[in-house]
Amino acid sequence: MNSIISKINFELKKVFKEHGFDEAQAYISISNRPELADYQINSCFNIAKSIKKNPVEVAGEVADLIKDLNIDGVNAFTKCESCPPGFVNLKLNDELLFLSTNDILSADDLGISGTDILPEDAPRCILLDYGGANVAKPLHVGHLRVAVIGEALKRLYQRLGIKTISDVHLGDFGLQMGLVIEQLKDDNMLDNFTIADLETIYPKASLRAKGDKTKNIEPDLEFNERAHEATKKLQNNVEPETSIWKKILKISIDDLKVRYAALNVFFDYYFGESTVKDIMGPMVDEMIKNGIAYESEGAYVVDVKQDSDKKEMPPCIVRKSDGAVLYATSDLATIKFREENFDADEYVYVVDKRQSLHLEQCFRAAKKAGLLKRDKKFYHVAVGTMNGADGKPFKSRDGGVVKLETLINDAKVKALKQLKENERDLSGLNEDEIAEKISIAALKYGDLSNSPTRDYVFDIEKFLSFQGNTGPYILYTLVRIKSIFDKLGSHKVDTKLGADCDDIVHNIFLKAIRYADILMDAYKNYDTSIICKYIYELSNDFNSFYHEHNIINEIDENKKSLYIMICNIVDRIIRDSLNILAIEIPERM
Repeated sequence: MNSIISKINFELKKVFKEHGFDEAQAYISISNRPELADYQINSCFNIAKSIKKNPVEVAGEVADLIKDLNIDGVNAFTKCESCPPGFVNLKLNDELLFLSTNDILSADDLGISGTDILPEDAPRCILLDYGGANVAKPLHVGHLRVAVIGEALKRLYQRLGIKTISDVHLGDFGLQMGLVIEQLKDDNMLDNFTIADLETIYPKASLRAKGDKTKNIEPDLEFNERAHEATKKLQNNVEPETSIWKKILKISIDDLKVRYAALNVFFDYYFGESTVKDIMGPMVDEMIKNGIAYESEGAYVVDVKQDSDKKEMPPCIVRKSDGAVLYATSDLATIKFREENFDADEYVYVVDKRQSLHLEQCFRAAKKAGLLKRDKKFYHVAVGTMNGADGKPFKSRDGGVVKLETLINDAKVKALKQLKENERDLSGLNEDEIAEKISIAALKYGDLSNSPTRDYVFDIEKFLSFQGNTGPYILYTLVRIKSIFDKLGSHKVDTKLGADCDDIVHNIFLKAIRYADILMDAYKNYDTSIICKYIYELSNDFNSFYHEHNIINEIDENKKSLYIMICNIVDRIIRDSLNILAIEIPERM
């Protein structure tokens, strides 16, 4: 479907060409002064420079040329005037907005088709690496951001018609596994252990291995040596270590799937570091053979520095002096594995911003080593941290890392309490289920409404509020619309504008026709907070409209038809957006 803006721009190009103006300058932009105009033409400055005229004069000429521009049989603008120092301010005709909004509403996909709105060079398939969970360890608050941001980006790509591949990229190998295996042996739990056991086993084993000076606990050297030996056996597929590890892996992945599903987060693959354990050695050998990796102080490294670098870029270490591999080796082998098994055009890593240097080293090393079938884009969504009121990474009251399960349960308790205090009518419904949906929506929206790269302060009271830019506020807007539909039943929407539009209706129409552009902005910027900002503003406009218009009791059929149309378009767009954000909607609140 061609949007109203693309139609206007198409007609502008014809007008510009006929009058000798540069066609490349024929486009309208959203006005940065919405109180003055809906859109504006900013290119008169460039045109004036090229033809050596005053921008104000050029703007006046352009305004005169397009003031009667006709789109689909309707005059496009009710306002078209030049404005110093060289802008053309435009207000779209309500009838044209109505027709365009009705077209969007009539389309099954709200007028969004990947073939129409994506650029020609858009990737056909994107592989997303997000999640980063560790085997035998519980998910904690640090896993929340990468999970919900990665899932939202994945769904955004799918909504635009791009194929996706998602991999959680588990931490499932290395010394941590040796520690857990040996602790299970010492506790006589090899034959019978659960995920709850594993969640206590690893901290216990880690404390034994490292010790704790603050608690006068010395490292257990003998245990440490056994853990290293178990890790070597595991790397060489020796029994019984391998069978024990497989059992740990299965129990952990089964539990992780349940935990992630509670967040409405799902992965295509649960691959981990172990997936590429047999690839790493031969890969490094090949890099050494080809002169890509060279010896430096006993280790083998790959130079990844580029002339354009403004900051120091250390070499990427791919093999330590003792022959051991590192995270970089594992990540490079993972790229090699993905290239051999998938056909992605772009890689998107949703990972903590503190890993930026590491990932940039890996991306450059992968290209230099020829691990890619062809040149591909790597993009790191450098995720900021969730902080406490003190501005530091969010911790529990005793200073420990907060389990994600604990965070969700605490939010659910608060949401249920809030529902009861506000005397919400939940008769005949599952209160716990509604409270859970509200609490998870609050947590996820509170995170997603911030730019992915930005650190933000976790404030559960603010996130659970039914006022302001919050998940519950967006959900309540939908619940309000559903209540209207329930009371009105079916109602025909005319395809002609049979009632005058006030400013609020005009603004809702404007936002409706911009939905596809909003999704494209989020796609181009790898930033789903753009969608959150948009649906918050749309919700604000709708709730203002709701308070100023008697929708249910309106006796004028033309007005009522218009009002129902507005309810429909707002409902469809917000529901579609929340599906992209992977936020579930309760039936009532």
